[in-house]
Amino acid sequence: METATILVSETDPDVRRLLVVLIERLGHKALVLDPDVAVPPRADLLLVEPESTIGLEHARLVRAYFPDLPVLCMNALPEAGSFLTRGPLGYLQKPFTVEVMRTTVRAALGMSPV
Repeated sequence: METATILVSETDPDVRRLLVVLIERLGHKALVLDPDVAVPPRADLLLVEPESTIGLEHARLVRAYFPDLPVLCMNALPEAGSFLTRGPLGYLQKPFTVEVMRTTVRAALGMSPV
């Protein structure tokens, strides 16, 4: 399996820690974005909570610097997040199972589901 770097934008510290553990168990590297990040690091995927102001700002930065980077939203996209539809976009609706996360992340990264 190919290792990917996945940016994580989640304001709830417990959910954020769980996402990091799950991403690492899937064999990928998790990078948690600081709330005040000015330029996001290079990565293969952004996992974002679009209902938070910080999450939407992280998504704006990712679209500005890396317009082709796939984004997985962990909730419904609010109207303020419509700019995300101008690039690769998918959904990982909370609550989700580890298997659903694995399949969704692989699909977003262009990996085979096997």
